[in-house]
Amino acid sequence: MSLLKAENMKLKNQIEHLETRVLALVGSIKIFTGGPVPGKEHVMNNNIAEIITKAQELKIVTPFITTEYAMILQDRAKNGIKVQLVVNDRRLWPEDKQSIYDSLKTSQGIDVINNPNVQYLLCWSPTAALFTSGPLSKDSLMNTVLIGTLVKEQGKLNEILKIFDLMLPSFMR
Repeated sequence: MSLLKAENMKLKNQIEHLETRVLALVGSIKIFTGGPVPGKEHVMNNNIAEIITKAQELKIVTPFITTEYAMILQDRAKNGIKVQLVVNDRRLWPEDKQSIYDSLKTSQGIDVINNPNVQYLLCWSPTAALFTSGPLSKDSLMNTVLIGTLVKEQGKLNEILKIFDLMLPSFMR
């Protein structure tokens, strides 16, 4: 009888452990829409802003960046946050945004890496990552219907970091 009780306790502990793991996974990957969908205009920008403001390290991939986000990233870099940007070559940026590239390139604490094949937006921190398409532009994110994927699961964040590292030149990996 006591052997049966011990076995029941062991099974109960295993079930509780499994339930805890399942609950930890729920909500760790969220797929959502943003853009000119009623009530969803600010969803993408809000998620990106949350990642940027809470991060102790930032890695961002984007075709180009607009003034609003450039100022935020420069401010974060001034506060000691390491920022790495993988962006299109300057010549591929819209002409009116090229001065932003120049400003970011000369900002202390921000590493700008050129890659002419960037077509998507990835905002990564050690605790969360957001993936969607297009530039890091408040207006674009508000006025384009986009699908966003927000990841908070540590194993997936590590996989995304490996993908980011593949975009870096070999001496930076």
